Amino acid sequence: MSNKRKLNISDFYNQSVWCYTRVSSKEQFLKNGSIETQVKRIKAFANENGLRITREFDAEFESSKRINTQKTLNELIKAVKTTAKSQRPKVILIWSPSRFGRAGSEHIELFVSLRRKYGVYLFAVSSSHNTFTDRDENEFSTQLLYAQKENFSRQDVIIPGMINALENKTFLSRAPRGYDHYGPRVSVPAKVQAKQEMKINKDGLLIKEAFKLKLYEGYTDKEIQTYLAENDLHIPKSSLNVMWLNPFYAGYFKNSLIPDTEIEGHWEPLISRKEFKILNHKLKYSSQNGIPKISGKTETPLTPKFLICSDCNCNMTSYLNKARQIYYYKCSDCNKTVNANTRAQSKSPGIHEQFLDYLNSLKLSKQLIELFSLQLEKYLDIQTLDSSSKKRLISIDINKLQEQYDSMEYRFAIGEINKPIFQKHSLKIKESIEQKTLMLDSIPTKKSNNKKVIKKFIEMAEKPGEYYKRLDLRQKRKLQGIMFPEGLQFSTKNKECRTSKMNLLFELTNSLSVLYSSKNEETQVQFALESHLVAGTGLEPVTFGL
Repeated sequence: MSNKRKLNISDFYNQSVWCYTRVSSKEQFLKNGSIETQVKRIKAFANENGLRITREFDAEFESSKRINTQKTLNELIKAVKTTAKSQRPKVILIWSPSRFGRAGSEHIELFVSLRRKYGVYLFAVSSSHNTFTDRDENEFSTQLLYAQKENFSRQDVIIPGMINALENKTFLSRAPRGYDHYGPRVSVPAKVQAKQEMKINKDGLLIKEAFKLKLYEGYTDKEIQTYLAENDLHIPKSSLNVMWLNPFYAGYFKNSLIPDTEIEGHWEPLISRKEFKILNHKLKYSSQNGIPKISGKTETPLTPKFLICSDCNCNMTSYLNKARQIYYYKCSDCNKTVNANTRAQSKSPGIHEQFLDYLNSLKLSKQLIELFSLQLEKYLDIQTLDSSSKKRLISIDINKLQEQYDSMEYRFAIGEINKPIFQKHSLKIKESIEQKTLMLDSIPTKKSNNKKVIKKFIEMAEKPGEYYKRLDLRQKRKLQGIMFPEGLQFSTKNKECRTSKMNLLFELTNSLSVLYSSKNEETQVQFALESHLVAGTGLEPVTFGL
């Protein structure tokens, strides 16, 4: 067809055409501008004019401020380019020029290339605007530029109001999973109210627990997925990754309209801001997202890398004899095996029973609990004072770094240093401030926490074997590492647990029990305790997240 004469839609009778429809927001959808409405009218127009629609491209809730945000439009353009010339549509039907796009020159360049490179025209059903000729393209371009101008005018009116709303702590997006969104502009009638409010729902309580498992128990995303699925909450792994990074769950949010600003929300957070920053620091600086995978079997929790053959000084591994359905532990060097569990015909107890007996040998007598609690409290108080001193020194470092950053920012503002230099060196200072701040947040300073630690330790020290049996696999592994940081020595030759290096607190309970059973004077017991505790001021006390 020649472009020299005026084309009409009737010239494309019985030709193959495609259609493209778009709505950018839910509000447009509700105001009778839905894709369904557009398609219905476009199909009616095609039937009236004898056009055959062979492909449809429907873009729901896609903004057209930039072409790269129009996923469906890009799919259409790719389809045009990859379709054989004989199969290409002659015309692409749209509802109106503004439905094609509002990016001005970007969309103008696009429809010009469609006509000149591929021989494909646009036709707007609602207004008859088209790209059949240069003159028609000029008018179509005017419509697109007008649509872009409308956007600019809306921004001039809307954006100041949005900034004001943000400054008043109004959250402008949809609440994430785990919260129900109430307010004046929500779509669910039952949730419409005068003031915006975010309420934690049933899913939110599970997500709150998921944050604890991630931060304190070291669960992998896969394990958290399983935990949530068991409670009828299914979250894809990619969504979990986004969830850990969303500050909304910590009670604040950010918005590009107010850059570099943290806005405090008015909803109940699922995790404290301090915990959120610690978790994100772990995720950022760990090669495996900060989460060590717990391997091994539930039936044999003493492996891997915990049980050590004292005869060979090598790690012992566990395996199942499938024929006999019996679990064994085996030294990877001497290949000697021992039963995991005690059996009727066994000459010696299994490793599991021996380990429990070993734990019970560390039991703290009830007569010593009060004395030990007093001494442990004294030790933790010393640690708290030391922590306060560390916190003060780190705060001084942060203030110095902030002064350096402010000075560099001022020099950049007055032109003494260029942008690349400022970005390079200011980034290093910012990272140092972040690292120091995380160190500051991780230092305990509340003496009230000491009583909780003492209570938890006494609970374990009274009946260590029973306490251990109540734990799940991950908690057992964690307690093993706390009690025996260098592993548990076991002689495969003599089939018995050997004395192993223990955590300071468990060494103290063991020393107390030995001294007390030897009927030494209480003053000697107290002296022994105090000498251990004072000497250990620089050591970290055991903490319990079990």
